[in-house]
Amino acid sequence: MASSTDDLGLPLLSEGKVRRMYRLPDQPGRLLMVATDRISAYDHILSPDIPDKGKVLTGISLWWFDQLRDVVANHLVSTDVPEAVQGRAMVVEELQMYPVECVVRGYLTGSGWAEYQQSGKVCGIALPEGLQDGSRLPEPIFTPATKADYGEHDENIDFDTLVSIVGAPVAEELRRLSLAIYARAEQIARDRGIILADTKVEFGHRADGTIVLGDEVLTPDSSRFWDASQWAPGGSNPSFDKQFVRDWLTFGSGWDRHSDEEPPTLPDNIVSATRDRYLEAWTMLTGVSDPLGSADAGTVRPGTDDQTSAGTDRIGAMARVVVDVMPKPEILDPQGKAITGVLGRRAHEGLTVRQGKRFEITGEGVEDRLDEIREIAETMLANTVIESYDIHVER
Repeated sequence: MASSTDDLGLPLLSEGKVRRMYRLPDQPGRLLMVATDRISAYDHILSPDIPDKGKVLTGISLWWFDQLRDVVANHLVSTDVPEAVQGRAMVVEELQMYPVECVVRGYLTGSGWAEYQQSGKVCGIALPEGLQDGSRLPEPIFTPATKADYGEHDENIDFDTLVSIVGAPVAEELRRLSLAIYARAEQIARDRGIILADTKVEFGHRADGTIVLGDEVLTPDSSRFWDASQWAPGGSNPSFDKQFVRDWLTFGSGWDRHSDEEPPTLPDNIVSATRDRYLEAWTMLTGVSDPLGSADAGTVRPGTDDQTSAGTDRIGAMARVVVDVMPKPEILDPQGKAITGVLGRRAHEGLTVRQGKRFEITGEGVEDRLDEIREIAETMLANTVIESYDIHVER
């Protein structure tokens, strides 16, 4: 990825954790925005890259720009870009960007959950008592944040602070547009089996003052996407975003993100599973079964006809494969802990409850496809950073 953009022969205007912005000398007022395959977490750029991630981010953003075209103006001009960055770049308007991130939360999690535990508020907004990590909020809330330089941390701010930065009229419009974007996107995602827990958008303005949606929009980098069929407050919510990487860094890598040490290299299985999650989000949202087109042509994956044809020559007996998923012992299980406490108060002492999930997979010859089901469990059913799973066959 680095060599292809370095050879573009265009003046580099700026470079962020994931994107590069180039000037287009023959198109005044236009920029080339290129999404790399880099992934960041906790204000660090991680290694290695996630294959095709830049194409996923670009493809999803383009799709959402179209879905939101009657909600807000956006900076997209065209996708007529140099061949070296085809699929991962777009020509955009050059805007004067506002120095804030506009975050909307429909569910309580992440930094919002941490702030709520301390004060019962998020960005100065009081929330009901008794909410859990993953709880749906009574209504979406607008929680802006400052945009930190690389290596520094974004900081949640209240609305009054936003007013002091951009002025009252602009602050009001940023809030209105952000909530409108979330409302439209949340319904679209829900109709496709995805919960949009929260999202971050960025805005700029044209010379005439028109506020325009910029950067990326509603991607797995800027949003939390959860599987609606498995959502449960207080539990682990399987996601289609980079939370999987954050979880590995926090629980599986041994790295202390508060230390001065650089984060460790991502293992191959984490890289592969992250790529799969991003592609799954793209597919579920757009309905396109192979959004990368022929990029994977010739690749044989578990479960494809090339790999399983030998097994289809015989008809297996109808069986059921059960996948039990449980949080790992060291992972907090708030709902199980709460039930354990209730049992103790009702004289059922000495019992411990852990909340898990059970999946049943049925079909002819399914017991002969355990390797395939194991891959499904690791990439879709369980977050292997914080959950373990067990597979067994039932007749």
